[in-house]
Amino acid sequence: MTGFVSKWVVRREHSVGTADVDADGDVRDDVMARWVDDACAAYLEQCHVLADAARRDGLVVRSRVGALPSGARLGRPSAVAVSASAREVRASSFTIAVRVRTGGENDVAVNASCVVSLEDPGTGTARELGTHVRDELIALEHAAAHFN
Repeated sequence: MTGFVSKWVVRREHSVGTADVDADGDVRDDVMARWVDDACAAYLEQCHVLADAARRDGLVVRSRVGALPSGARLGRPSAVAVSASAREVRASSFTIAVRVRTGGENDVAVNASCVVSLEDPGTGTARELGTHVRDELIALEHAAAHFN
């Protein structure tokens, strides 16, 4: 057996209750979306330089979650771990990778992503992140301490 272990900046644990599943016992898609949004928001809460740049320049931090895996792909877990880290940094955006993992005997992992940018609120034009934001993202990744 082989495996790849990566570290993540954010890791959230969620119990899966009856309100989180559909009539078949599968995780509801809106619950999956909520977990991914929560992990992305938790990551962005640590991006102080990004927030300061937005405030200083009158910009808004936009985050757009891409296609989400179906909650049914997780099977019927009793709990999940949701992690987030920046995996790609470009001049005017970066991508937060999100992993949702069930753990246990029937371990299932699914992935999602969220693209983050600084945008002019009037035009929606993305602005360059700059070296200070890039350096903050690199520092966060170097300090990552969670496995998932």
